Amino acid sequence: MKKNKSVLEVARTVETFGGNHKKLTLELKRLIQCGKRSGDFLMVGAAYCCLAEAYNEADDLHGTIVNALKAVTILKDTDEYDLIARSYCTLGHAYTYQGNNQMALACDELAYHIVKRHRIKGKTRIATLNNLSVSYRVMEETRKSIKFMNECIDLLKKDCSEEYTELVMYSLNLAEFYKDVGELRRAEEIFDSITEMLQKVDFAPIVCDYYLRRAIVSYLLKDTAAGNGYMDTAFSLFPNNVYPIPLYDDLCEVARIITKAKDRERSEKILDIMTVYAQKNKGTMEQLFATRMMANYYKDFGEYKLASEHFSKYEELNEKQLRESKEMQMKLHYMTRNTEAEVRRLKRKMRQNEELASLESLTKLLNRSALLQVSSEFIETAAKKKQKVGAIFVDIDYFKEYNDTYGHASGDEIITRVARICRKQETSNVRFARYGGDEFFGITRGLTDDEVSDIARCVSKAVRLADIPHVKNPNGGRITLSVGVVNVAITDQTNNILQIANYADKAMYYSKNTGKNAIYRLDGANKTGAPFTKIDF
Repeated sequence: MKKNKSVLEVARTVETFGGNHKKLTLELKRLIQCGKRSGDFLMVGAAYCCLAEAYNEADDLHGTIVNALKAVTILKDTDEYDLIARSYCTLGHAYTYQGNNQMALACDELAYHIVKRHRIKGKTRIATLNNLSVSYRVMEETRKSIKFMNECIDLLKKDCSEEYTELVMYSLNLAEFYKDVGELRRAEEIFDSITEMLQKVDFAPIVCDYYLRRAIVSYLLKDTAAGNGYMDTAFSLFPNNVYPIPLYDDLCEVARIITKAKDRERSEKILDIMTVYAQKNKGTMEQLFATRMMANYYKDFGEYKLASEHFSKYEELNEKQLRESKEMQMKLHYMTRNTEAEVRRLKRKMRQNEELASLESLTKLLNRSALLQVSSEFIETAAKKKQKVGAIFVDIDYFKEYNDTYGHASGDEIITRVARICRKQETSNVRFARYGGDEFFGITRGLTDDEVSDIARCVSKAVRLADIPHVKNPNGGRITLSVGVVNVAITDQTNNILQIANYADKAMYYSKNTGKNAIYRLDGANKTGAPFTKIDF
């Protein structure tokens, strides 16, 4: 599908400023304001989606959730399926880190449904499969995790075979899932398959985590020598300044194994790492990680007083985490409600702006651009439903002479009055536009020949009954109209508005050439030399 220009503009902005978070967020916010002013839903929705992704990369949970919610709310009724899936995927990722696992799974399943139904490939599908796999693992449906992660890795190898960091990361997750279900040899096979890729990985914590997870599997297989070797390699690679949570989650798991095995030397190394981690990370979740590991360490090495102190601290932190989780849920509830209300207000304002932008300033009828859009929709719908599309061309008689006699300001007033009369005939299937100068054009769908003629009759009769003086008009010294009407079935000869308008134009000129102040309908418009029928009013 061809990309919308606004969506492409947002994508170019991300490509240009992707390496500068502050500049990128400012530019995306600027595009959001531009889109709001112009009524461009797609620009606003695409910018919110990319802004959510930018905040997600910066670990700004609040910014991620708010902007992703706005993106899915705005985009969900459009056909920008890739953006919708990305928005749900980003939202799911944020919910996972918030600990809201059910909401995370719901968003990831929605994203997967979209990529599957609309056959979206590439990075969006890969990210969706990875997220869904992780969500199922958290919800303890590990067999489903394995299924989706295998699909994710197969797709990555096919479409992005040079993405070594991602391939190793996803493979580590897959090995972890097999470990969870007790298939330790299968986990080892996966580790062996990615060993040679490690030197091509550009993110050191992933390489470190590879050795941590290999150590865990080796210990579980009772291969203590191999486990110790992998642990020592992990210690030599452990980053000093980067603290991704999964790395420490694995570190805590391996700590439980080696402290129970009374491996004091390696246990103390882990204790030192976790002590530094606790000092640098004051969040409740991070403190829970560190305190749990330290409590187990002291218990397993018989230092019960210290163990008791850390277990007490752990209980306090656990209660604090529960309170914070409840507060976060309430905050999220209000955030979601307020965001949805804001989006509803935004949509109303944008619809109003869109409607104003589609209207000609003097007459408040459709402008030429909007007329083309409405006409295309009418023709497309009529073709599907086997309906007719009608056209009504209206011209004010002797309008140049009126301007010369009464002045252009009075001429504008006449145009405005005729436009008001046309607007009174508008329905969902009847729209009028100012075609140019003193000409007006009406488009109809699903009406009979007589019904279209009746609309033209009502407009002409209302203008005549208005009894507007025009001394230069020989037809009674009053403003009158010349009108042409056509109503056609959609065929290869009548499947665009220019062809249909041409038939109505011919009928209108026939009205002018026969003395003006008349309505003529061109019947059998698909036939050469078709007759004109006069419509009395």
